[in-house]
Amino acid sequence: MVVAWIVIFAVALTVRCGAAVYWQNQQADHNAFAFGDSFSYWVLGHQLYEGNEYQFGGENARIARAPGFPILIAGWHWLYSGKPSVVSVRIMNSILGAFTVLSVGWLATLLFDVRTGLFAGALSAIYPGAIAMSILILSEGPFCLFMVLELIAIYLCFASTQTTLITRRWAALSIGATSAVAVLIRPSWLLYTPALLTAICLLGKNRGRQLALSSLALMGFALVMSPWWIRNYQVTGRFVPTTLQVGASLYDGLRPGANGESDMSFMQDFYRQQTQQDLDRGILSSDTYEFRLNARLRDASLAWARENPAEVLRLAGVKLFRMWNIFPNSKEVGSGTSRLVISIGYLGIMFFTLLAVVSLIRTKRQSAIGTTQAPWRTVALCSSPAVYFTALHMVFVSSIRYRQPAVLVFTVLAGFGVACCLARFSTPTCKPGQGGTHGKA
Repeated sequence: MVVAWIVIFAVALTVRCGAAVYWQNQQADHNAFAFGDSFSYWVLGHQLYEGNEYQFGGENARIARAPGFPILIAGWHWLYSGKPSVVSVRIMNSILGAFTVLSVGWLATLLFDVRTGLFAGALSAIYPGAIAMSILILSEGPFCLFMVLELIAIYLCFASTQTTLITRRWAALSIGATSAVAVLIRPSWLLYTPALLTAICLLGKNRGRQLALSSLALMGFALVMSPWWIRNYQVTGRFVPTTLQVGASLYDGLRPGANGESDMSFMQDFYRQQTQQDLDRGILSSDTYEFRLNARLRDASLAWARENPAEVLRLAGVKLFRMWNIFPNSKEVGSGTSRLVISIGYLGIMFFTLLAVVSLIRTKRQSAIGTTQAPWRTVALCSSPAVYFTALHMVFVSSIRYRQPAVLVFTVLAGFGVACCLARFSTPTCKPGQGGTHGKA
Protein backbone atom coordinates (compact mmCIF):
# COMPACT_ATOMS: atom_id res chain seq x y z
CA MET A 1 0.00 0.00 0.00
CA VAL A 2 2.92 2.34 0.65
CA VAL A 3 3.99 1.99 -2.97
CA ALA A 4 0.44 2.76 -4.13
CA TRP A 5 0.35 5.94 -2.06
CA ILE A 6 3.76 7.01 -3.37
CA VAL A 7 2.45 6.58 -6.90
CA ILE A 8 -0.73 8.57 -6.14
CA PHE A 9 1.29 11.37 -4.54
CA ALA A 10 3.72 11.42 -7.46
CA VAL A 11 0.88 11.59 -9.99
CA ALA A 12 -0.87 14.35 -8.04
CA LEU A 13 2.32 16.40 -7.77
CA THR A 14 3.38 15.86 -11.39
CA VAL A 15 -0.02 16.76 -12.81
CA ARG A 16 -0.25 19.89 -10.67
CA CYS A 17 3.26 21.12 -11.36
CA GLY A 18 2.81 20.54 -15.07
CA ALA A 19 -0.52 22.37 -15.03
CA ALA A 20 1.05 25.24 -13.05
CA VAL A 21 3.79 25.74 -15.64
CA TYR A 22 1.29 25.48 -18.50
CA TRP A 23 -1.10 27.97 -16.87
CA GLN A 24 1.65 30.50 -16.21
CA ASN A 25 2.78 30.26 -19.84
CA GLN A 26 -0.73 31.28 -20.90
CA GLN A 27 -0.46 34.60 -19.04
CA ALA A 28 0.69 37.85 -20.59
CA ASP A 29 4.15 37.48 -19.07
CA HIS A 30 5.90 35.37 -16.45
CA ASN A 31 5.03 37.87 -13.71
CA ALA A 32 1.32 38.13 -14.55
CA PHE A 33 -1.65 36.96 -12.47
CA ALA A 34 -4.97 35.74 -13.83
CA PHE A 35 -6.96 37.01 -10.81
CA GLY A 36 -6.85 40.36 -9.05
CA ASP A 37 -6.96 38.64 -5.66
CA SER A 38 -3.66 36.93 -6.48
CA PHE A 39 -1.83 40.24 -6.70
CA SER A 40 -3.07 41.31 -3.25
CA TYR A 41 -1.85 38.05 -1.69
CA TRP A 42 1.49 38.47 -3.42
CA VAL A 43 1.98 42.05 -2.16
CA LEU A 44 0.99 41.16 1.40
CA GLY A 45 3.33 38.17 1.41
CA HIS A 46 6.20 40.35 0.21
CA GLN A 47 5.41 42.94 2.91
CA LEU A 48 5.52 40.27 5.60
CA TYR A 49 8.87 39.06 4.29
CA GLU A 50 10.26 42.61 4.28
CA GLY A 51 8.87 43.30 7.77
CA ASN A 52 6.72 46.19 6.52
CA GLU A 53 3.23 47.20 7.66
CA TYR A 54 0.63 44.59 6.77
CA GLN A 55 -1.66 46.52 4.43
CA PHE A 56 -2.78 46.46 0.82
CA GLY A 57 -3.82 49.71 -0.79
CA GLY A 58 -2.77 52.13 1.95
CA GLU A 59 -3.53 52.77 5.60
CA ASN A 60 -7.25 52.27 5.04
CA ALA A 61 -6.80 48.63 4.09
CA ARG A 62 -4.93 47.04 6.98
CA ILE A 63 -7.48 44.29 7.65
CA ALA A 64 -8.59 43.63 4.09
CA ARG A 65 -7.03 40.15 3.88
CA ALA A 66 -6.50 37.46 6.50
CA PRO A 67 -2.81 36.61 6.95
CA GLY A 68 -2.82 32.84 6.42
CA PHE A 69 -2.03 32.67 2.70
CA PRO A 70 0.29 35.72 2.72
CA ILE A 71 2.31 34.04 5.50
CA LEU A 72 2.84 31.02 3.23
CA ILE A 73 3.92 33.32 0.40
CA ALA A 74 6.26 35.15 2.78
CA GLY A 75 7.84 31.82 3.69
CA TRP A 76 8.35 31.12 0.00
CA HIS A 77 9.98 34.55 -0.35
CA TRP A 78 12.38 33.58 2.41
CA LEU A 79 13.21 30.32 0.62
CA TYR A 80 14.00 32.26 -2.57
CA SER A 81 15.85 35.11 -0.81
CA GLY A 82 12.99 37.51 -1.46
CA LYS A 83 12.78 36.97 -5.22
CA PRO A 84 10.50 34.03 -5.99
CA SER A 85 8.97 33.76 -9.44
CA VAL A 86 5.21 33.65 -9.85
CA VAL A 87 5.38 30.12 -11.21
CA SER A 88 7.37 28.99 -8.15
CA VAL A 89 4.48 30.06 -5.88
CA ARG A 90 2.17 28.04 -8.10
CA ILE A 91 4.51 25.10 -7.51
CA MET A 92 4.21 25.75 -3.75
CA ASN A 93 0.44 25.47 -4.03
CA SER A 94 0.87 22.33 -6.13
CA ILE A 95 2.93 20.71 -3.37
CA LEU A 96 0.25 21.60 -0.82
CA GLY A 97 -2.35 20.22 -3.21
CA ALA A 98 -0.52 16.91 -3.46
CA PHE A 99 -0.46 16.62 0.33
CA THR A 100 -4.19 17.43 0.32
CA VAL A 101 -4.66 14.34 -1.87
CA LEU A 102 -2.97 12.23 0.81
CA SER A 103 -5.23 13.79 3.45
CA VAL A 104 -8.33 12.94 1.42
CA GLY A 105 -7.14 9.35 1.17
CA TRP A 106 -6.50 9.25 4.92
CA LEU A 107 -10.00 10.50 5.67
CA ALA A 108 -11.53 7.93 3.30
CA THR A 109 -9.49 5.17 4.92
CA LEU A 110 -10.75 6.17 8.36
CA LEU A 111 -14.37 6.35 7.26
CA PHE A 112 -14.34 3.22 5.08
CA ASP A 113 -11.23 1.11 4.42
CA VAL A 114 -7.80 1.15 2.82
CA ARG A 115 -9.14 0.26 -0.62
CA THR A 116 -11.63 3.12 -0.58
CA GLY A 117 -8.85 5.43 0.61
CA LEU A 118 -6.78 4.56 -2.44
CA PHE A 119 -9.70 5.18 -4.79
CA ALA A 120 -10.50 8.51 -3.11
CA GLY A 121 -6.86 9.56 -3.28
CA ALA A 122 -6.66 8.66 -6.97
CA LEU A 123 -9.85 10.57 -7.77
CA SER A 124 -8.74 13.69 -5.90
CA ALA A 125 -5.34 13.48 -7.62
CA ILE A 126 -6.88 13.79 -11.09
CA TYR A 127 -10.06 15.79 -10.34
CA PRO A 128 -9.78 18.92 -12.56
CA GLY A 129 -11.29 21.24 -9.94
CA ALA A 130 -8.72 20.17 -7.35
CA ILE A 131 -5.92 20.61 -9.86
CA ALA A 132 -7.14 24.12 -10.69
CA MET A 133 -7.23 25.08 -7.00
CA SER A 134 -3.65 23.90 -6.62
CA ILE A 135 -2.16 25.95 -9.46
CA LEU A 136 -3.89 29.28 -8.92
CA ILE A 137 -2.44 31.83 -6.51
CA LEU A 138 -5.63 31.90 -4.50
CA SER A 139 -6.41 30.85 -0.95
CA GLU A 140 -8.63 27.87 -1.84
CA GLY A 141 -5.67 25.55 -2.47
CA PRO A 142 -3.94 25.71 0.93
CA PHE A 143 -7.31 26.09 2.65
CA CYS A 144 -8.40 22.66 1.40
CA LEU A 145 -5.50 20.95 3.14
CA PHE A 146 -6.46 22.29 6.56
CA MET A 147 -10.17 21.76 5.91
CA VAL A 148 -9.59 18.04 5.29
CA LEU A 149 -7.24 17.79 8.28
CA GLU A 150 -9.99 19.29 10.43
CA LEU A 151 -12.48 16.68 9.19
CA ILE A 152 -9.99 13.96 10.10
CA ALA A 153 -9.63 15.44 13.59
CA ILE A 154 -13.43 15.59 13.92
CA TYR A 155 -13.67 11.89 13.10
CA LEU A 156 -10.93 10.93 15.57
CA CYS A 157 -12.47 13.11 18.28
CA PHE A 158 -16.15 12.22 17.98
CA ALA A 159 -16.66 9.17 15.75
CA SER A 160 -13.84 6.68 16.18
CA THR A 161 -14.17 4.01 18.86
CA GLN A 162 -10.50 3.08 18.59
CA THR A 163 -9.11 6.22 20.22
CA THR A 164 -8.39 6.80 23.90
CA LEU A 165 -9.66 9.77 25.87
CA ILE A 166 -6.21 11.39 25.67
CA THR A 167 -6.23 10.98 21.89
CA ARG A 168 -9.70 12.49 21.71
CA ARG A 169 -8.54 15.50 23.67
CA TRP A 170 -5.58 16.01 21.36
CA ALA A 171 -7.91 15.58 18.40
CA ALA A 172 -10.23 18.22 19.88
CA LEU A 173 -7.33 20.67 20.13
CA SER A 174 -6.42 19.76 16.54
CA ILE A 175 -9.97 20.58 15.45
CA GLY A 176 -9.58 24.07 16.87
CA ALA A 177 -6.07 24.57 15.51
CA THR A 178 -6.76 23.36 11.98
CA SER A 179 -10.04 25.26 11.88
CA ALA A 180 -8.28 28.46 12.94
CA VAL A 181 -5.56 28.06 10.30
CA ALA A 182 -8.27 27.39 7.71
CA VAL A 183 -10.08 30.59 8.78
CA LEU A 184 -6.85 32.59 8.63
CA ILE A 185 -6.46 31.35 5.06
CA ARG A 186 -10.12 31.49 4.05
CA PRO A 187 -12.19 33.65 6.48
CA SER A 188 -15.52 32.37 5.14
CA TRP A 189 -14.87 29.15 7.10
CA LEU A 190 -15.43 31.01 10.40
CA LEU A 191 -18.90 29.65 11.26
CA TYR A 192 -18.41 26.06 10.09
CA THR A 193 -16.77 24.63 13.19
CA PRO A 194 -19.10 26.25 15.78
CA ALA A 195 -22.12 25.13 13.74
CA LEU A 196 -20.85 21.55 13.41
CA LEU A 197 -19.88 21.28 17.07
CA THR A 198 -23.32 22.56 18.06
CA ALA A 199 -24.97 19.91 15.89
CA ILE A 200 -22.76 17.18 17.38
CA CYS A 201 -23.61 18.22 20.93
CA LEU A 202 -27.35 18.40 20.21
CA LEU A 203 -27.74 15.26 18.09
CA GLY A 204 -25.13 12.87 19.43
CA LYS A 205 -24.96 10.65 22.48
CA ASN A 206 -22.75 11.27 25.55
CA ARG A 207 -23.52 14.97 25.37
CA GLY A 208 -21.50 15.79 28.44
CA ARG A 209 -18.33 14.34 26.95
CA GLN A 210 -19.02 15.92 23.58
CA LEU A 211 -19.62 19.30 25.17
CA ALA A 212 -16.28 19.04 27.00
CA LEU A 213 -14.44 18.07 23.82
CA SER A 214 -16.17 20.84 21.87
CA SER A 215 -15.12 23.36 24.51
CA LEU A 216 -11.54 22.14 24.18
CA ALA A 217 -11.76 22.55 20.39
CA LEU A 218 -13.01 26.12 20.76
CA MET A 219 -10.16 26.84 23.17
CA GLY A 220 -7.68 25.61 20.57
CA PHE A 221 -9.38 27.77 17.95
CA ALA A 222 -9.22 30.89 20.12
CA LEU A 223 -5.57 30.24 21.00
CA VAL A 224 -4.47 30.12 17.35
CA MET A 225 -6.68 33.05 16.34
CA SER A 226 -5.72 35.31 19.25
CA PRO A 227 -2.63 36.95 17.65
CA TRP A 228 -4.77 38.10 14.72
CA TRP A 229 -7.58 39.24 17.02
CA ILE A 230 -5.16 41.20 19.21
CA ARG A 231 -3.57 42.83 16.19
CA ASN A 232 -6.97 43.82 14.77
CA TYR A 233 -8.02 45.33 18.10
CA GLN A 234 -4.82 47.35 18.18
CA VAL A 235 -5.61 48.69 14.70
CA THR A 236 -9.32 49.45 15.10
CA GLY A 237 -10.04 49.47 18.82
CA ARG A 238 -12.77 46.91 18.07
CA PHE A 239 -13.00 43.12 17.94
CA VAL A 240 -12.69 41.99 14.31
CA PRO A 241 -12.91 38.17 14.03
CA THR A 242 -11.65 37.88 10.43
CA THR A 243 -11.39 40.86 8.07
CA LEU A 244 -13.12 44.12 7.26
CA GLN A 245 -14.19 42.91 3.82
CA VAL A 246 -17.38 41.26 5.09
CA GLY A 247 -19.50 44.35 4.44
CA ALA A 248 -18.23 44.68 0.87
CA SER A 249 -18.73 40.98 0.20
CA LEU A 250 -22.25 41.10 1.63
CA TYR A 251 -23.20 44.13 -0.46
CA ASP A 252 -21.72 42.42 -3.51
CA GLY A 253 -24.27 39.64 -3.03
CA LEU A 254 -27.27 41.61 -1.76
CA ARG A 255 -27.74 44.96 -3.49
CA PRO A 256 -29.70 46.67 -6.25
CA GLY A 257 -28.80 45.08 -9.58
CA ALA A 258 -27.17 42.00 -8.07
CA ASN A 259 -27.18 38.92 -10.31
CA GLY A 260 -25.21 36.39 -8.29
CA GLU A 261 -21.75 37.15 -9.64
CA SER A 262 -19.18 39.54 -8.25
CA ASP A 263 -19.04 43.15 -9.41
CA MET A 264 -17.25 45.49 -7.02
CA SER A 265 -17.67 48.63 -9.15
CA PHE A 266 -19.92 50.08 -6.43
CA MET A 267 -16.96 50.55 -4.07
CA GLN A 268 -15.97 53.97 -5.41
CA ASP A 269 -19.38 55.40 -4.53
CA PHE A 270 -19.11 54.09 -0.98
CA TYR A 271 -15.60 55.48 -0.63
CA ARG A 272 -16.90 58.91 -1.63
CA GLN A 273 -19.91 58.68 0.70
CA GLN A 274 -17.79 57.68 3.69
CA THR A 275 -15.16 60.32 3.00
CA GLN A 276 -17.82 63.03 2.65
CA GLN A 277 -19.53 61.96 5.87
CA ASP A 278 -16.23 62.13 7.74
CA LEU A 279 -15.62 65.63 6.39
CA ASP A 280 -19.14 66.79 7.28
CA ARG A 281 -18.83 65.58 10.86
CA GLY A 282 -15.49 67.25 11.24
CA ILE A 283 -14.51 64.99 14.12
CA LEU A 284 -12.25 62.00 14.37
CA SER A 285 -14.04 58.80 15.31
CA SER A 286 -12.46 56.19 17.55
CA ASP A 287 -13.10 53.73 14.71
CA THR A 288 -10.81 53.52 11.70
CA TYR A 289 -11.97 54.57 8.25
CA GLU A 290 -11.81 50.91 7.20
CA PHE A 291 -14.09 49.87 10.05
CA ARG A 292 -16.63 52.63 9.28
CA LEU A 293 -16.65 51.78 5.58
CA ASN A 294 -17.25 48.10 6.33
CA ALA A 295 -20.18 49.00 8.61
CA ARG A 296 -21.68 51.31 5.96
CA LEU A 297 -21.59 48.56 3.32
CA ARG A 298 -23.00 45.98 5.73
CA ASP A 299 -25.85 48.21 6.87
CA ALA A 300 -26.73 49.20 3.30
CA SER A 301 -26.88 45.57 2.24
CA LEU A 302 -29.03 44.48 5.17
CA ALA A 303 -31.38 47.45 4.69
CA TRP A 304 -31.86 46.54 1.02
CA ALA A 305 -32.46 42.87 1.93
CA ARG A 306 -35.15 43.83 4.47
CA GLU A 307 -36.91 45.96 1.86
CA ASN A 308 -36.67 43.34 -0.91
CA PRO A 309 -37.26 39.87 0.60
CA ALA A 310 -38.65 38.45 -2.66
CA GLU A 311 -35.56 39.54 -4.56
CA VAL A 312 -33.34 38.02 -1.88
CA LEU A 313 -35.09 34.67 -2.35
CA ARG A 314 -34.80 34.91 -6.13
CA LEU A 315 -31.11 35.71 -5.87
CA ALA A 316 -30.62 32.74 -3.52
CA GLY A 317 -31.97 30.45 -6.23
CA VAL A 318 -29.78 32.05 -8.88
CA LYS A 319 -26.69 31.65 -6.69
CA LEU A 320 -27.55 28.03 -5.92
CA PHE A 321 -27.70 27.29 -9.65
CA ARG A 322 -24.47 29.19 -10.34
CA MET A 323 -22.60 27.30 -7.66
CA TRP A 324 -23.67 23.79 -8.71
CA ASN A 325 -24.00 24.43 -12.42
CA ILE A 326 -22.50 21.69 -14.58
CA PHE A 327 -20.81 24.20 -16.87
CA PRO A 328 -18.36 26.86 -15.61
CA ASN A 329 -19.87 30.33 -15.22
CA SER A 330 -16.72 32.39 -15.36
CA LYS A 331 -15.00 33.44 -18.58
CA GLU A 332 -11.70 33.18 -16.71
CA VAL A 333 -11.82 29.37 -16.86
CA GLY A 334 -10.30 29.38 -20.34
CA SER A 335 -10.97 27.49 -23.54
CA GLY A 336 -13.92 25.33 -24.44
CA THR A 337 -11.76 22.26 -23.88
CA SER A 338 -11.00 23.39 -20.32
CA ARG A 339 -14.70 23.91 -19.65
CA LEU A 340 -15.51 20.45 -21.01
CA VAL A 341 -12.83 18.77 -18.88
CA ILE A 342 -14.05 20.57 -15.75
CA SER A 343 -17.66 19.59 -16.46
CA ILE A 344 -16.84 15.92 -17.11
CA GLY A 345 -14.70 15.72 -13.98
CA TYR A 346 -17.44 17.29 -11.87
CA LEU A 347 -20.12 14.96 -13.26
CA GLY A 348 -17.91 11.95 -12.63
CA ILE A 349 -17.33 12.82 -8.97
CA MET A 350 -21.01 13.56 -8.39
CA PHE A 351 -22.09 10.33 -10.10
CA PHE A 352 -19.91 8.14 -7.90
CA THR A 353 -20.89 10.19 -4.84
CA LEU A 354 -24.56 9.57 -5.54
CA LEU A 355 -23.83 5.89 -6.07
CA ALA A 356 -22.09 5.76 -2.69
CA VAL A 357 -24.97 7.48 -0.90
CA VAL A 358 -27.50 5.08 -2.44
CA SER A 359 -25.36 2.11 -1.41
CA LEU A 360 -24.99 3.41 2.14
CA ILE A 361 -28.74 3.96 2.42
CA ARG A 362 -29.42 0.43 1.18
CA THR A 363 -26.98 -1.18 3.62
CA LYS A 364 -28.29 1.00 6.49
CA ARG A 365 -25.98 -0.20 9.29
CA GLN A 366 -22.99 -2.43 8.79
CA SER A 367 -20.69 -4.11 11.30
CA ALA A 368 -16.93 -3.97 10.94
CA ILE A 369 -14.30 -5.18 13.41
CA GLY A 370 -16.79 -5.28 16.25
CA THR A 371 -18.03 -1.71 15.77
CA THR A 372 -20.94 -0.08 13.97
CA GLN A 373 -21.13 3.23 12.21
CA ALA A 374 -24.39 4.77 11.02
CA PRO A 375 -23.90 5.47 7.29
CA TRP A 376 -25.79 8.75 7.63
CA ARG A 377 -23.02 10.06 9.89
CA THR A 378 -20.45 9.34 7.20
CA VAL A 379 -22.58 11.06 4.58
CA ALA A 380 -23.26 13.98 6.94
CA LEU A 381 -19.55 14.55 7.66
CA CYS A 382 -18.57 14.44 3.99
CA SER A 383 -21.54 16.60 2.97
CA SER A 384 -21.17 19.22 5.70
CA PRO A 385 -18.74 21.47 3.76
CA ALA A 386 -21.10 21.40 0.75
CA VAL A 387 -24.10 22.35 2.90
CA TYR A 388 -22.13 25.09 4.62
CA PHE A 389 -20.65 26.66 1.49
CA THR A 390 -23.97 26.43 -0.35
CA ALA A 391 -25.84 28.26 2.42
CA LEU A 392 -23.07 30.85 2.64
CA HIS A 393 -22.94 31.61 -1.06
CA MET A 394 -26.69 31.77 -1.43
CA VAL A 395 -26.21 34.98 0.56
CA PHE A 396 -22.87 36.19 -0.83
CA VAL A 397 -21.84 35.96 -4.49
CA SER A 398 -21.63 32.54 -6.09
CA SER A 399 -19.50 30.70 -8.62
CA ILE A 400 -18.24 27.17 -9.27
CA ARG A 401 -15.01 28.36 -7.66
CA TYR A 402 -16.68 28.21 -4.26
CA ARG A 403 -17.90 24.63 -4.64
CA GLN A 404 -14.47 23.15 -5.32
CA PRO A 405 -13.46 22.50 -1.67
CA ALA A 406 -16.82 20.80 -1.09
CA VAL A 407 -16.49 18.62 -4.20
CA LEU A 408 -12.98 17.67 -3.09
CA VAL A 409 -14.46 16.22 0.11
CA PHE A 410 -17.08 14.43 -2.00
CA THR A 411 -14.22 12.42 -3.54
CA VAL A 412 -14.20 10.50 -0.24
CA LEU A 413 -17.71 9.26 -0.96
CA ALA A 414 -16.91 8.94 -4.66
CA GLY A 415 -14.03 6.61 -3.77
CA PHE A 416 -16.52 4.40 -1.97
CA GLY A 417 -18.77 4.61 -5.02
CA VAL A 418 -15.94 3.31 -7.21
CA ALA A 419 -15.31 0.51 -4.69
CA CYS A 420 -19.00 -0.41 -4.89
CA CYS A 421 -18.89 -0.56 -8.67
CA LEU A 422 -15.90 -2.85 -8.64
CA ALA A 423 -17.32 -4.97 -5.83
CA ARG A 424 -20.46 -5.73 -7.83
CA PHE A 425 -18.37 -7.87 -10.16
CA SER A 426 -17.40 -10.16 -7.29
CA THR A 427 -19.88 -9.68 -4.41
CA PRO A 428 -23.63 -9.00 -4.32
CA THR A 429 -23.38 -5.97 -2.03
CA CYS A 430 -20.82 -3.36 -1.11
CA LYS A 431 -20.29 -3.18 2.63
CA PRO A 432 -19.04 0.06 4.14
CA GLY A 433 -16.11 -0.28 6.47
CA GLN A 434 -15.35 -3.87 5.54
CA GLY A 435 -11.78 -4.41 6.52
CA GLY A 436 -11.48 -0.78 7.55
CA THR A 437 -11.68 1.46 10.58
CA HIS A 438 -15.36 2.29 10.89
CA GLY A 439 -16.33 3.73 14.24
CA LYS A 440 -19.36 4.76 16.18
CA ALA A 441 -20.32 8.37 16.69
